[in-house]
Amino acid sequence: MLKKTKSTLICGLLLLISCNLQATMRCGTGLVDEGDSIEQVLQKCGEPNQREKTGQYIEADGIPAEGSVNEEDWIYGPDNGMYRYLHFINGRLVRLRSQRN
Repeated sequence: MLKKTKSTLICGLLLLISCNLQATMRCGTGLVDEGDSIEQVLQKCGEPNQREKTGQYIEADGIPAEGSVNEEDWIYGPDNGMYRYLHFINGRLVRLRSQRN
């Protein structure tokens, strides 16, 4: 019974640790983390190679639809065959990933 409890505790701790990990990307001497603002990323990494904006959905009365957000997708690279993809919602980095092509 004690072995099962230890195993459960270890699995729970590993799950907790993995849930708290954030993706990080190095730009020169700086680090970019999820949660950083567009301004912070630009300051550390400069302009991306590609940048695509999707604005909020605006209703006929000129007011943004409820729940509508501003989104931006950025691509840096290739840098030694590595591409870095960043996704922002309302000016905050919410997802970043790297992929070698």
